[in-house]
Amino acid sequence: MSKLVNLMLLSVAFLATNSFAENVYINGKPVDQKVIDQTMNQFKKSSPMAAMQMNNPQFKKQILQSIGMQQAILMEGNKEDLEKSPQYQDKLQEVKPMLYAQILQEKASDNITDAQLLVKYNQMKADEDKKQQYKVSHVLVKDKKTAENVIKQLKSGKKFAELAKKYSVDPGSKAKGGDLGWSDGSNYVGEFSASIKTLKKGQYTMTPVKTQFGYHVIKLDDTKKGPAVPMQSFDKMKEQLKQELKMENSKKFFDDLKAKYKVEVK
Repeated sequence: MSKLVNLMLLSVAFLATNSFAENVYINGKPVDQKVIDQTMNQFKKSSPMAAMQMNNPQFKKQILQSIGMQQAILMEGNKEDLEKSPQYQDKLQEVKPMLYAQILQEKASDNITDAQLLVKYNQMKADEDKKQQYKVSHVLVKDKKTAENVIKQLKSGKKFAELAKKYSVDPGSKAKGGDLGWSDGSNYVGEFSASIKTLKKGQYTMTPVKTQFGYHVIKLDDTKKGPAVPMQSFDKMKEQLKQELKMENSKKFFDDLKAKYKVEVK
């Protein structure tokens, strides 16, 4: 339903004038504050970025104007008794699955407790604590011959950081001697990540590693267990955890629904 409200608000927002306002009136009578509050809350939920502009008087004026237009449409529709018309019933059947889906989804995702959030937080922390982290440096070059030359110089005793500063074409790590910092490897492309896991601390790849970016010479500087960056406190992560849990609950709701009614395509 929030999507419908959002579309309605945006579609009629252009009708706003340049003056500022706090209330909206229909034929001189103020619109029920509950209607305004409900619509505002729906709009904030459906459009978080726009919700940040609610303190802008001009923007708020546009939203109030659109709420007024919604009420005018309802009044005109009621006047013409559209609710009993075949056209209305047809349209209602079209949107009813979407309305039902949102209501059922909200029921499945509402009433999330701090205890549930804490369970999720502790599980995330436990998963992070198990991760193997790698501190990696690399020299990225455009061709295999240059990469082989870098390896040859490393074998002769040249410092990895010096060669990275001289040869690497990676602007993010070149000035830092090829240092990429700590990672569990999941943010690297497959070939790069796989190569890291073949190395022991202090070792570098003896043959160039080809990826979509070019040819790498990779050095494993250090390893450790745990997160690359310490997790924030539970209180600071509560809102993020709540959103993630809502998404998980929504997915479970639809998965269960699909299984319950044996939804399949043949």
